[in-house]
Amino acid sequence: MSFRARIAATSAVAVAIAVLLVSAAAYAASSRSLRDEVDRDLAEAATELHNRPEPILLGFIRQIEGSLFEGFGFENSRGRAGFGAQPAGRFGGATAFAQVVDANGQLVSLSGDLEIPADTDYLPIDEEVIGTASGVTDGSYYETVQIDGASVRIYTQQLAPGLALQVARPLEEVEDSLNRLAVFLGAGSVAGVALAALLGLLVARLAIRPVEAMTASAEHVAETRDLSHRMERGAPDELGRLGRSFNTMLEALESSEEARRQLVADASHELRTPLTSLRTNIEVLADSEALSEEDRRGLVGDVVEQLDELNLLITDLIDAAREEEPVESLVAVDFDVLVKDAVEKAERNYSDLHFQVEAEPVVVRGVPRRLGRAVGNLLDNAAKWSEPGSLVEVTLVGGELTIRDHGPGIAESDMARVFDRFYRSDEARAMPGSGLGLAIVSQVASTHGGSASARNHPDGGALMTFVLPTVERLSPDS
Repeated sequence: MSFRARIAATSAVAVAIAVLLVSAAAYAASSRSLRDEVDRDLAEAATELHNRPEPILLGFIRQIEGSLFEGFGFENSRGRAGFGAQPAGRFGGATAFAQVVDANGQLVSLSGDLEIPADTDYLPIDEEVIGTASGVTDGSYYETVQIDGASVRIYTQQLAPGLALQVARPLEEVEDSLNRLAVFLGAGSVAGVALAALLGLLVARLAIRPVEAMTASAEHVAETRDLSHRMERGAPDELGRLGRSFNTMLEALESSEEARRQLVADASHELRTPLTSLRTNIEVLADSEALSEEDRRGLVGDVVEQLDELNLLITDLIDAAREEEPVESLVAVDFDVLVKDAVEKAERNYSDLHFQVEAEPVVVRGVPRRLGRAVGNLLDNAAKWSEPGSLVEVTLVGGELTIRDHGPGIAESDMARVFDRFYRSDEARAMPGSGLGLAIVSQVASTHGGSASARNHPDGGALMTFVLPTVERLSPDS
């Protein structure tokens, strides 16, 4: 089933449920109202009979001149009850019928001039009726019974000590009205559901248009690989937000693809130089007859050094290609210890510089090797721009690591691109390096939830800042 059809079907089902609930409630309310009206009529008739004088009460309906039940279809005492001459099974009209029963369960009187057969009860007489006549059962009550297939509503109350009055009315008229109402509500429900289905299709067609436009755009991008394609700006609703999110995703993909292409291009360029140099040196070494032993040792040393540079460049490329750290590889790291270890290594590599360290204990969550690489890159950068015998200041407070050198500082034109991949200033091109060191620092900070920044110190030199979120240090017993 298509999305449009599902919307239409869902609308139709929702409307159908609502219509059915409303129809059921209307039917139930109408049924209760009609039956309550019948109960009120029966109670009023019983009250009027109960209030008759004693001589009339004893003779009951036969001694009433004029019809007590004219409103229910009864004739006067000289005629027949509205049910006709048959004493039972003729509850086919909207007439009322009454009978009086004594405490022995005997029929004393009934409406009309009907003969009372010895073995026939006009209305059913049970223990509850006898209890009402004898006073054992207090109050009055209603009940609905079936007589010869017809529903009859009966109201029973005590007429006098030892007598119970039963007033009844057939429910055929009520049932006919309810049946007509049920047919009307059923037809209306069917028509409502059909109309809802048609309107659902129309609404679905209108609502699905933005989705169809998004689908067409997504298919276009999938077929053409054109990441520059953008969706049209939609309304400020959920679908509009989806379209804007799709455009944002395309922008991110386009940026990532551009970065990938740039990385490949830059890596190719950076790898070409050491590989060319290696090839030249190896070719010269191959002509061993033209080289002295001293020259050969010098070339072998150059080859080893170039291989180390190539290995470092490849490692930098691999680290630069990382997007994020796996969550399971993150561990609690004593960052102050890691910084001090990195400084000790830098002191061995740059023996002509002085390193001053102030690091307070702090714990971060991360990958030790990657964090060590980032700190090492910052120290290498500071050492590269420092004059021999100068000072490199390393300070760790909380999760903020700052490294200051006393070199020339960063040119304003280079400040915005310090952390870009393969970016090297004009002054740095004469120095060894791949242009990936600070880019890796920024990437490590980002993947660990931190940040990296660069600025010039007011008193001279560059000031690099590396910030990471800290965690609580666990006790040894934890």
